[in-house]
Amino acid sequence: MPKLRQLLVSATMLCLPLTVNAANMQLDINLHLTQPDAGGNSQFKSGQALSLHYTYLFKPWLALDTGLFVSDKTRDNKSSDVAGDYQANIQTTALLLGIKPQHTFTAPYQLYGRLDLMYWKTELEVEEYFGTGAPGGVNSADDNGVGYYISFGGAHYITDKLTIQLEFSHMKQLDLFEGKSSYPFDLTINSLSLGVGYRF
Repeated sequence: MPKLRQLLVSATMLCLPLTVNAANMQLDINLHLTQPDAGGNSQFKSGQALSLHYTYLFKPWLALDTGLFVSDKTRDNKSSDVAGDYQANIQTTALLLGIKPQHTFTAPYQLYGRLDLMYWKTELEVEEYFGTGAPGGVNSADDNGVGYYISFGGAHYITDKLTIQLEFSHMKQLDLFEGKSSYPFDLTINSLSLGVGYRF
């Protein structure tokens, strides 16, 4: 997670100048438990990710949503073939832009969603382990493209400005490594996150 922390601190520092004297803005920081699915025989383990969302409320029920999503490396189960063993790791970074519809109840509760376009960059790394006398190695490649990010969550206002949040998200990346590999694939990442939000 050290790389995730560095990216989160950098993104927060970039946003701070924008929040000075701002009104109707909110900063959300969420820790995700992720479950990637690359289809086929992939069996990726659950992983972790961090997201940072910066929203501007231009109507009581609708906000502009921008964000950064960064996952940790998530490992596939080890597989074997006639040459030896291999294991894949996958990691995604994404920029998000869209809208956040929301409804605040008279009690300190809020329901909201995020509907975002996503520009993603994903790295796939394969570790190979051969038999005795043959050295193994690591090969990696990355790809980028456009996808979508959809989430639904609930928030509880602890104070007028501070909330805690529980959110379920679904993100989709299509045709990874198309034209670069004989086996392109779609990547789905579902996650459950717990976070905090601060209203400016």
